[in-house]
Amino acid sequence: MDGFLLLRNIQVENANCIAGQTWGFPAISHFLGFTHALQRKLQQDAKPDFHLGLRGCAVICHQLEPQTYKATTYAEHVFSLTRNPLTKDAKTASFVEEGRVNMKVSLLIGIDAFNFGDDGTAELEQKIYQLVQTMRLAGGTINQIRKARLVTLKDSQEEQAKQVNIWMRTLLPGHTLVARPQLLSNHGAQFSESENSELSAWLDNSTIHINRQEGANSVEPKLYSGWIKPIVVGYRGISQLYKAGEVAKSRDAQTPVRFVEYAYSLGEWLSPHRIQKLEQILWQYSDDKVQAEQGWYLCHNQYENFLTNTTDNEGI
Repeated sequence: MDGFLLLRNIQVENANCIAGQTWGFPAISHFLGFTHALQRKLQQDAKPDFHLGLRGCAVICHQLEPQTYKATTYAEHVFSLTRNPLTKDAKTASFVEEGRVNMKVSLLIGIDAFNFGDDGTAELEQKIYQLVQTMRLAGGTINQIRKARLVTLKDSQEEQAKQVNIWMRTLLPGHTLVARPQLLSNHGAQFSESENSELSAWLDNSTIHINRQEGANSVEPKLYSGWIKPIVVGYRGISQLYKAGEVAKSRDAQTPVRFVEYAYSLGEWLSPHRIQKLEQILWQYSDDKVQAEQGWYLCHNQYENFLTNTTDNEGI
């Protein structure tokens, strides 16, 4: 990776905030899908010798406003739904409940080698800026983007670390999402007697435990320090892989089809100023062929591979 594309302060309205059994922030697959769509749009009108490979996507969230309400102070959050037109019988039509969120995010996308000169870079930045405003992100409408910027990384690792850290500090205030699957494995050891220890561990992390003693209620602290949250990291096949065109009414008759369900893990929200390498925060599709053959289609990043502090790695 020789550089990155920074899409700063993208204002998104009515994005999808439901991801499987979780809600609040869109699944990371939405942002990888956006990156892939941007890559295809750039290639459509490009010259034959044009090459700009987009490689992974990091997400920095600056602002998040889920469209929910609570009837009372201690009630559960309920999604604010649209009021759909009545049917011809003057009855409320059935509909699928949607969870929506307004958010402001910055996307940092890794790129392969590029060298278009100062004029060519400025022209490409302007083209990307205009393209992004015509696209959708996580099902939501992009109302505004502050800037698109192409940055070339320095040659040495030491200079790169300083350069990346400087750029990450410009994205404050905000938080970036990283993968923490090792925390889930470590926590699963406490449920070794369970048939599915990691599922039990994930549910335990998704639950707020209230300690009620002598009439006082207090929230029990988690085992880990940091802002750890349950997230969706891809899909798991629940059927065989059908040949192209074998499944009726599938979206693409030229591509093999498999029915899937969500795959879950843990993630952590970090302050960007703690990041020294882009690989720590760049999410990518897994290229493990064995996993694909077994029906696993996952997104991952390498944050845990760069941890040097044993306590942080164990998360306890």
